[in-house]
Amino acid sequence: MKTSISLFLSDILPHRRKIYHKIVKNKIFKNQTTEDVFKHLKRIGLDGFELLLPQYIDTTDADIIEVKRLIRKSKFPVFSVHQSIKLMTTTKLEEIARLCEIAQMVNAQIVVLHINSAKKQVFDEKYVAALHKLEDNYNIKVTFENMERHIQSYFHAHRWHADKFTDLIEKMNFHITFDIVHLAHSGGDIITFFENNKKRILNVHLSDYKKHILNTTLRPLRYKHMPLGDGELPIENFITMLKQRKYPGFLTLELHSDINGVEKSISLVNQFVSTPKNS
Repeated sequence: MKTSISLFLSDILPHRRKIYHKIVKNKIFKNQTTEDVFKHLKRIGLDGFELLLPQYIDTTDADIIEVKRLIRKSKFPVFSVHQSIKLMTTTKLEEIARLCEIAQMVNAQIVVLHINSAKKQVFDEKYVAALHKLEDNYNIKVTFENMERHIQSYFHAHRWHADKFTDLIEKMNFHITFDIVHLAHSGGDIITFFENNKKRILNVHLSDYKKHILNTTLRPLRYKHMPLGDGELPIENFITMLKQRKYPGFLTLELHSDINGVEKSISLVNQFVSTPKNS
């Protein structure tokens, strides 16, 4: 298994930031150049990263060429491309085709899609067939990420319920990006989910979580995507299981944290991976 970390394009290319990104920034990049951050992430044991494309900018070929220059220079590759966060609009096939094109440009192996952004299209055979055609054309794997239960998705259980989500993924014959915090927040068991779906999981979004009333009310991001060890998830048991099952995919840190939280998290991953089975 290879370790990765989710990074926004707007942080990697800070000069491309719009007004929103000048206010909301990734703390990992605070007072650091992108090259310095890449070198630091490599030094602490990460193998590469997931490129998250924000909805607030148009991603041009020039942007991707600049990213390619940075990853070549730092030898810090892109493993996956993550679609933009979409709250209201529906993801169109043209957007997914562009994601696949970007993934091909940076030699990424998978594309991460939000199942809630696809809306009713996931039940359309023509839509599903079109996605499989994109997989073939770009030699890429399309993965759908399990989302979390909240008031707007409560009646769309296929987006967050462990069994209903995986039943739909199996019917469509796609792979999974497994977000353990989304599943825990939705009442699922992260170890059972992996055991039941290990053949389809290509990417794991890894972070910690603490159940709290603020999770779903005043501060929906509070106590989610925390550094490993700061929450209440069985992280050691989970990573040990991945090791025992010889999980071949990506383990992607998706953290709301600074570089200290990243260092703490990857240190725990490395510790649990290297711990002898019977220790």
